[in-house]
Amino acid sequence: MKIEAKKRYEGRKRSSVKLRTNGKKAIDAQSTILAPIATLKRRSTRTNQFNWILPSVGAITPTYLEMILRGALAGNHVQQYQLFDMMLDNWPELSAATQELTYGVTRREIIFDPFTEEDEKPTDSAVEKTKLVSAVLRRMNPKAEEDENGLKATVKDLMDGWFRGFVCLEIMWDTFDAGSIGLATGPRATAWVQPQAYGFNQFGVLGYNTAQYYVDTSLYTAPSQMKLEPFPPDKFLIGIHKVKSGSPLAGPMFRALAWWWCAANFASDWLLNLAQVFGLPFRWATYQTAAAEETVSAICDMLANMGSAGWGAFPDGTTMELKDVGERGGNSPQDSLLDRADRYARSLILGQTMTGTTMTSGKGGQAFGTVEAQLKQDRLEAASDYVADIFNEQLIPSILRLNYGNEDEAPICRFLEENEGTYQDAQRDQILANIGVPIPLSHMRKKYSIPEPEGDEEVLTPPAPKLPTAIGADGKPVPLADKAAQGEPVAQQQKDRADAQKKEQVAAKAEEILDDLFARELKRLTTKLIPKEKKK
Repeated sequence: MKIEAKKRYEGRKRSSVKLRTNGKKAIDAQSTILAPIATLKRRSTRTNQFNWILPSVGAITPTYLEMILRGALAGNHVQQYQLFDMMLDNWPELSAATQELTYGVTRREIIFDPFTEEDEKPTDSAVEKTKLVSAVLRRMNPKAEEDENGLKATVKDLMDGWFRGFVCLEIMWDTFDAGSIGLATGPRATAWVQPQAYGFNQFGVLGYNTAQYYVDTSLYTAPSQMKLEPFPPDKFLIGIHKVKSGSPLAGPMFRALAWWWCAANFASDWLLNLAQVFGLPFRWATYQTAAAEETVSAICDMLANMGSAGWGAFPDGTTMELKDVGERGGNSPQDSLLDRADRYARSLILGQTMTGTTMTSGKGGQAFGTVEAQLKQDRLEAASDYVADIFNEQLIPSILRLNYGNEDEAPICRFLEENEGTYQDAQRDQILANIGVPIPLSHMRKKYSIPEPEGDEEVLTPPAPKLPTAIGADGKPVPLADKAAQGEPVAQQQKDRADAQKKEQVAAKAEEILDDLFARELKRLTTKLIPKEKKK
């Protein structure tokens, strides 16, 4: 179904109404504020609890897996999305690597910088808009019982699209008091939208599904046909991340791991069978050649069903033996396959292959660990930029449209590398301050998590610099401050101080020379006197 771009605004009712105007105050958010109507305030999508359309894990063979991945290329993204769910459910290493990257992004501090032209200072209106955006986003008020998101949880849900290729969140708007900003319109909360609520048409355009998307859980019931329309303006956030060029349906990161997940499932099953066979002693029973068929069957049933039981009952004349199968040397092929799958998952998501077992085994080293830490840092930077781009291109413009009626001078969202600045950051900031780069004090407090002092609270202060001194006419040091108070120029004070230091050095050298001369004369006189005493 083709989605006409021109229908996005044609024939639609306004999504907001003007609350009031204040006339000349163009930079005041209250002068052009738009109050969202019910369509923007309420939640239009809900997560159905019974919408699973895939079979059990054991039924997903390589052939079935290929059918799901190829079906996604034809537009059936729901089954692929649920396949990724299943991979996260029963692949611990994949889930751990995913959480490690997601939590690394959510731990970072979100900063909003005012819009500026190159080499210019931000205008008053740009600063005002930055304060408004920051205020409304930090005052999100989600309903936990309805699984709604605040700011940090919104970042976490958007990160889901980093791994699965695309994600959609619904925004619930509200008008509230934003402190010193006054009355403002902002997102009250966001909510994850299940993939049945949207889809791709034959042109690869993502649209909103207006059809009833509840499907029967029976495998014999086909999903309902989607009716796609353009997304309502200012109502949804859409995140798309592709690991290669082309359609978003072919670009999810997890697609490269799907085959290894399937192989690991079979390898786990084989490994359990291997442990069952070789983890128990081999049971051997010798029966008489003339034993009846019923007796032989009873003996075989007893051997097969003994399991971990420590007893058995056999006919007379039967000899029961437990034979040790011995230890198996080295790793099994199943172990190697499982380890390889885990290594590929960590390498793809974090750019790393080192784990705790790698370090304890002596493989790798500090240099190798440093390289992998840098690779992980690069992935964190890229994932943070992905979320920041969604805020900058979708969420922040929507906030400005509902509060100012335009998107001019939109602030820029970015993520700090760490919650607190490191020692290296402090050294860099000190160098920048020493060369004259103006750094806002509020930025430094936020970067290093330093709170504002309250009242007369005692604070740390840098030690007072020691004033240089010069030698006066009486031979005593005279502070430069006193000489400056007497009207002597600072340059002359510094010259006098340098001359005094030179005089001190000359006097010290002269004293050293005199001491040397005195020692030599004393030695000469001593040499002359000693022989005369011996002659007498």
